[in-house]
Amino acid sequence: MQKAGVSQQHIWQKVQTHLSEALPPNLFDVWVKPLRLLAIEDGKIIIGCPNRFFLEWIKEHFLHYLKEACMLYLPECREILLKIIATEKKNKKTPRQIIQPPLPLGLPRPRLCKAFTFEEFVVGECNQYAYTTACNLANGHFEQPVFFYSDTGLGKSHLSQAVGNYILTQKKEERIFYITAEEFTNEMVRALKSNYINDFKEKYRRECDVLILENIHFLSGKEKIQTELAYTLDALWESRKRVIFTSLTPPQKTPAFKKELKSRIESSLIVPINPPDLDTRFKILKKKAIKHKLAVPENILQYLACYVKGDVRRLESALNNVLARATLQKRPLDLDLAKEVALVFIENQPQVDLNKIKTVVCHHYKLHPEDLLAKSRARRVCLPRKIAIYLARRYLNLSLAELGKKFQRHHATVLSALNAVEQEMKKSSYLAREVEYLCKKIEES
Repeated sequence: MQKAGVSQQHIWQKVQTHLSEALPPNLFDVWVKPLRLLAIEDGKIIIGCPNRFFLEWIKEHFLHYLKEACMLYLPECREILLKIIATEKKNKKTPRQIIQPPLPLGLPRPRLCKAFTFEEFVVGECNQYAYTTACNLANGHFEQPVFFYSDTGLGKSHLSQAVGNYILTQKKEERIFYITAEEFTNEMVRALKSNYINDFKEKYRRECDVLILENIHFLSGKEKIQTELAYTLDALWESRKRVIFTSLTPPQKTPAFKKELKSRIESSLIVPINPPDLDTRFKILKKKAIKHKLAVPENILQYLACYVKGDVRRLESALNNVLARATLQKRPLDLDLAKEVALVFIENQPQVDLNKIKTVVCHHYKLHPEDLLAKSRARRVCLPRKIAIYLARRYLNLSLAELGKKFQRHHATVLSALNAVEQEMKKSSYLAREVEYLCKKIEES
């Protein structure tokens, strides 16, 4: 192994400078200064540690941040190897360095996703309350602990990390601990085994200003961990620190929670996040397309929003699938392509026919099926007729000519009706919700 050259040592100095600006002085002096760059070869950065104990601590607590700093100046290097530096016996003048027992100090900065900000969060009726709660907590308008719960992929991690990212931009001195319940459990177990449980308690009870604890349902059945967390919460709340929990379930429905912890958590502000409605799904897809600088026709976004339901990840995946098919199959980015992709994401597709669509529409608008075929231009008939045509196109994938025959209209009139409904749904969230309601009725009937 060749030793690191002068230019490489210069880069290492830049890495150290970067870390010295990002870390508290005590953390930098104890854990970064003793590190030595040994070599850079084959896409690997080889770093020397004073002893085995030091190496294990860096690997367990600090490797992610070290790699992140190295990648800024050596992007071609994808791996960091840690090695123990052999002690040279010849140099008797240099006193042997003594490494103190590891203090589980707060990480230099929380592992927050930079993209999880309030600006990037798409707000709709389904998550307005959660969004407002998170904004108020981040701005210090109240100190009550907050408990976000929802199914996966609905934004609870985004909001909790948005709070952390916002606080870091406003008050850089705030000590934010972002950690999952599993990581909290593992850290406590290591602290018990290594006899530094008092330092562990000190870290979370005295050195933390904001605690973001993800997936607290993971602690179900882990009584010792729950007991320690309950005492930690007492200390944080007495010091008026901010606390955020996230979970798949509300606290009262989380199994095997000790009474003491459950009682403390239930005193939080319990905030559900619901699946996105049609309007919010459309906003999410549109924001994703704009963010990635993609020119996606709005009728495709509207179609995907109507049919692809559930979490945000499913929406993003559907959009990516449409784009991938268009690119790989060299096909136009049109509604037919969107329909093919949507079929993959639609669960338990309902068996729908034209009579079912007409029945639901007529029942909702208090019309007779014959009214949909009449020549009347009255709005009470005209709008339901257009909606029925739109729903028939959507569910039955009929051509313009076929729709014209079914509704006794010229295909140009049918096209005009389809465009009118799509445009009106974009302008009127009321009509969009009304159409979504009719879709549910059609699928349920």
